[in-house]
Amino acid sequence: MISFASFCVIFTILFTKIPSVKSQSLPPNGELSFSPRLLDSVLQDYAFRAFSRHRPRTGVVYDGNVPSNLTGCTVSAVRLRSGSLRKRGFHGYKEFDIPKGILENPYVERVILVYHYLGNWSSVYYPLPGYSFLTPVVGLLAYNAVNLTAKGLPELDLRVSENPILIKFENLGVWPDGVLPKCVFFDLFGGVEFDRLLNGSICSSVTQGHFGIVVEERMPAPVPAPPKMPEYPIAGGEGSGGGGGRKKGWWVGGSVAGGVLLAALLVVLVLWVRWCSGRKRIGKMKDAAEGGAPLTVAAVGRAKVPVAMGTRTKPILENEYVS
Repeated sequence: MISFASFCVIFTILFTKIPSVKSQSLPPNGELSFSPRLLDSVLQDYAFRAFSRHRPRTGVVYDGNVPSNLTGCTVSAVRLRSGSLRKRGFHGYKEFDIPKGILENPYVERVILVYHYLGNWSSVYYPLPGYSFLTPVVGLLAYNAVNLTAKGLPELDLRVSENPILIKFENLGVWPDGVLPKCVFFDLFGGVEFDRLLNGSICSSVTQGHFGIVVEERMPAPVPAPPKMPEYPIAGGEGSGGGGGRKKGWWVGGSVAGGVLLAALLVVLVLWVRWCSGRKRIGKMKDAAEGGAPLTVAAVGRAKVPVAMGTRTKPILENEYVS
C-alpha cells in the first residue's frame, strides 16, 4: 500500500513543471530566438559578479566577464550614490557622459549603472531592416545597488532633468555618398527612435537604453525590362495576344473597306464626267442644227411645209464640154 504522503510526493513530481535554464529559447520554427531582454538579464548578472572579485568602491568602474557564447560583448558596472549622481553627474563612463540632474524612479540610496558593448552581436539582438550599423550598439541600464549578488533585477527608470545624456562614438564605419548617418535608440519596451547626429559622431538621450549609429541602405537601381516583342495571335486562340490580334484585324478590315469605297467613288466620278461630256456634245450638235440656213415655208394645201430653195448652180450638159 502507498501511503498518503508518498502519493502526494509522486503527484507533485508528475504534475509540477520543472524549470529549466536555457541561454536562448527556441520558437516553434526551431530557430534561435535572440531576446534583448534576456540578454539584459544575463549581462546584469555578470556585471554584478565583477564586484565580488574586488572590494567594491563607489565611483570605480569594474569590468565583468561574459559567457563564452557571447564572445565579442563586454560588460562593466559602477556604483554611485544617488545624491552624488544628481549633483555632479558621471562623465567619461565608456562612451557615456552623464550630466547632473539625473533622477531615478523609484528612489534608491545607491545605484549601479551597467554598461553594455554588444560588438558583432549588435545586429543579432537589435536587427534593423533597411539599415546598416556604423558602430556597435552600446547600452546603459540602472539598477538598485542594495544587493550586489542579486539576479534578474528590474531596471530603475532613469531620467534627466536638465541636460541630455551624451553618447560619444569613435571609429565610425564608412558609408556611401549621398546618405546621412543617424542615431538610433532602442528602449526597454521594443521601441525604436531615430535622431540626428551632433558634431558628426555624438548621440543624445533623455533616458537609458541602447544606442548606435546607422545608415540607410541604398537599394540597387532597378534593371530595365527587356523590350517587349510583338505578339502575333494564333488563329482561333484566345491567349494573351488575342486582344491585339483582334485590334489588328479590325484595322486591316477597315483599310480594305476604305479602299473599296474610294474605288467606287472614283468610278462614279468618271461615269458622271463622261455623262456630262456627252450631254454637252449633244447640246452643241443641237445648237449647230438649229443655227443652220432656214428653209422656205410654202403652203401646200392647207398646211405649211418647208420647201428647199431652187438650185443656184446652173446645170451643165455633157455636150457643152465638147468644143
